[in-house]
Amino acid sequence: MTAEPGEYTPRRAAVRVTYGTPRSRPASTAVCRPGPGQGLEPEQQQQQQQQQQQQQQQQQPAALVKRRSPDAHSDADEPEPAGPKRRLVQAALGFAQQTGGGGAVASLRARADAGHPPAQAADGRRKTQAFLDFGQRPLAAEACGECGMAYQRGRDDDEALHRRFHRGWQQRQARALAWDVGGGSDGCAVAVPYPARLAGGTPAGMAMVRCVDAHTRPRRAVLRALDILNHANEQLGACTLALAELGARQRRVFLYVSPARRVEGCVLAEAIGSARRVVAGPAVACGAQPVPAVCGISRIWVAPHARRCGVASQMVAAVRRLFVYGCHLDPAQLAFTQPTADGRALAERVFGRSDFLVYVEDGDG
Repeated sequence: MTAEPGEYTPRRAAVRVTYGTPRSRPASTAVCRPGPGQGLEPEQQQQQQQQQQQQQQQQQPAALVKRRSPDAHSDADEPEPAGPKRRLVQAALGFAQQTGGGGAVASLRARADAGHPPAQAADGRRKTQAFLDFGQRPLAAEACGECGMAYQRGRDDDEALHRRFHRGWQQRQARALAWDVGGGSDGCAVAVPYPARLAGGTPAGMAMVRCVDAHTRPRRAVLRALDILNHANEQLGACTLALAELGARQRRVFLYVSPARRVEGCVLAEAIGSARRVVAGPAVACGAQPVPAVCGISRIWVAPHARRCGVASQMVAAVRRLFVYGCHLDPAQLAFTQPTADGRALAERVFGRSDFLVYVEDGDG
């Protein structure tokens, strides 16, 4: 491009651009200014620093005066108020430290996190967490007092299963103890008043104590009485008897039949020749001198719901009346086998004395 004659053409100045560090100022132009506190005495420097700190505190707002740097510590600092959840956690930690459980909990938690097995006691047994007893229902399985089934209270499935089993057990008991035999001679039975407690507090008529032996008619009554006797033997933990054994030693079965024709008590009596008196003491011990006796009571059983109602005493009175035909036995002619605690209490009540007669079931004394 060429310029016309007479035009003015500006001349471009050369621009130099450099990259890197800036130029250093000449030493002659450097300005040396003393810093704060330089050139002063130590006491003057300390006074100057205190004045500067007071000025900074006056300039800050009142709300920020209480705040301190992380490095500053002062007793006048007040902690922030804790919330309800934080207060609860602090109270729990304080209680654990006071009772000595905080370290144990932390130790067990650390062991569980690290995969270590639980700690062991000094005797080598493992320490396990057991149930805490605050008076609640028992957590372990317990057996029913009637049907004997073990179940855990509080669990709906266990309680429902126990109700079904108990209902079936009651039905089986009702069938096993029902006296459905008709006819027979009334000379082998005696009427006794039925306890009002078993009848719901109102008189319910008379119960019957029937005597059955191997020669009783009809034959079905003998078999039915033997089934009920063996049922009582299972409840007592005794051996069952066969039909041939029932006819030996003049054995007789006495059944307490309620007005609803259900057997609620059973006695097995047999003929004996002698017995021995019990020596007074906590245990059942016999004297050496034999005493004549006529009737021995081998087994006596009362249904659980009919106990403590006088059923056993009524059956013993019927044994005294019916064991020997046409003869009413004296209480001194009766003897018991080695009784349990309940049997001993019954014998003392029947005989009116603590040195009652006992005999050995396998022999005559």
